[in-house]
Amino acid sequence: MGVRQIASYLNNRGIRTQTGGQWGLGGVHQVLTRTTYIGRHRFNVSGKRKGVEKAPEDIIDVAVQPIIEEDEFNAVQDLLKSRSPQLRAPRSVNSPTLLGGVVFCEDCGGAMTLRTSGKGKQYRYYTCCTTARQGHRGCRGRTMPMEKLNDLVVNHVDLRLLNPARLEELLSGLLRRRAEQVDREKDRAGDLRRQAADAEGKLTRLYEAIENGLADLADSNLKGRIAELKRIRDAANADAERAEHRDSQAIEITQEAVARFAEGVRQRLRAQDGSFRRHHLQTLVQRVEVGADRILIKGSKATLLQTLVTSRGNPSVHTAGHDVRSFVLKWLPGPDSNQRPTG
Repeated sequence: MGVRQIASYLNNRGIRTQTGGQWGLGGVHQVLTRTTYIGRHRFNVSGKRKGVEKAPEDIIDVAVQPIIEEDEFNAVQDLLKSRSPQLRAPRSVNSPTLLGGVVFCEDCGGAMTLRTSGKGKQYRYYTCCTTARQGHRGCRGRTMPMEKLNDLVVNHVDLRLLNPARLEELLSGLLRRRAEQVDREKDRAGDLRRQAADAEGKLTRLYEAIENGLADLADSNLKGRIAELKRIRDAANADAERAEHRDSQAIEITQEAVARFAEGVRQRLRAQDGSFRRHHLQTLVQRVEVGADRILIKGSKATLLQTLVTSRGNPSVHTAGHDVRSFVLKWLPGPDSNQRPTG
């Protein structure tokens, strides 16, 4: 269930919030994302203005007794991200079709949506929405039986993309570039540590001068210099820690991990279990364009790599698109009733 369905489930059964009210989307989302339940309560998070979070150094983490496992909490966060309207078009989150939200007409670029026909037996098709709204003047249109297109896309992903040799070929260049980035981060972290040590050394010499009476602490220039050196030292150490953290997350993919990933996803794609099958397919395939004589399937190598990394050591092969926007809102080109800027 999504956040909305969970709120409805609780309200329909008379389960109320702590204050006796009904559950809403915000309340359910807070419960699902609150780290207190895994033993990390964050105190002094919000500022005076609503929605403004304080600086990280002002936030206090308090250890409390956990009531759920961290792995389960992280799995919920990944699922929430994958369904977020900021990451995926809201119409496709609960779409009843396998390719809902990712299949488009190659001629006009419009989405292909579900259409049905027949009385005794119902037939289901993917049809160009431009043609459905405007007729053939808007677009010549593409219509394809839903099961046929589903099978074509799944078979292509199965036979071509999920071939371990093909996966290694696709990811080799990306992994090489990431390894080069890791090397650059190592060099940068070393430079930052040396910068922080240099600032620390200068501070030590200033303190010694003050102790020996060679400098006056009341001197405003001296106070400013000390504050500046502290800022340089702390900023360099913080940047070095972030660079070293990225270095520690270097990605190594073995042939066994690739083969296990391919087999796990292949089983999920062949299963007829609704949203789980759709979720796995749409993590690998971001766009399907149906033309007159071809079907073009597009995906992101970076998303594929992230999906593979996420699935390592997890037999269920959980997949999630991490912070990769799959759609962008397109406003009208001219001014409308809300007076948005023209483009």
